[in-house]
Amino acid sequence: MSLLRAREAAEYLNISLATLYRIEKDGGLMPFRTSGGHRRYSLAMLNEYLERSRQPSLSSGPLIQQAETAQENKRPHNPLRILVADDEPDTVGLIIRALREDSDVYEFASASTHYEIGVQVMTFKPNLIVLGMTGAETAGVELCKEIKSDPETGHIKVVGLVESGENGIVRELLRWGADDCVIKPLQIEELQRSVRYLASRKTGIGHVSRK
Repeated sequence: MSLLRAREAAEYLNISLATLYRIEKDGGLMPFRTSGGHRRYSLAMLNEYLERSRQPSLSSGPLIQQAETAQENKRPHNPLRILVADDEPDTVGLIIRALREDSDVYEFASASTHYEIGVQVMTFKPNLIVLGMTGAETAGVELCKEIKSDPETGHIKVVGLVESGENGIVRELLRWGADDCVIKPLQIEELQRSVRYLASRKTGIGHVSRK
């Protein structure tokens, strides 16, 4: 899937370019940058923003602002950064919502192609990747192999998402260093337990439990 230019992204969101840049300035969107400094946006990124914007919000009166400030102060200084990689935007959204509900020590980024995963690994620097089989099952294995065999990224925890019946893919993922595999159709509680366990093994995170 190709990345969208700024004007195309604004049209996709049905907003002006000025509004798009304001959203970026406020931290609502973090576009990729080309070598020439141009902004590029993935559909997964834009769909995730649309999903967030549909969630009901409260008016920001003084009491609400105080509550938000208190919540901000309670956020961990060393969160677990999770990259959710899958070529199905609905699956990405489902995983992020489920993990966000399970713990407040996670930060998220998403990717839907091999290229986007590479960009996010370099810029977002995830501690853990939930790795769907983007494009093909073998592509997921190759990605896991690349991540785990590189000394700069080998420390990243990898949870592979594998279709039911693909036992050979599970073996290959584990062979190349995947820390766990979760079978599709996705069992949310199983994924939450896996990520929670791997999070507890990351230096600096400590005990991770449900909210």
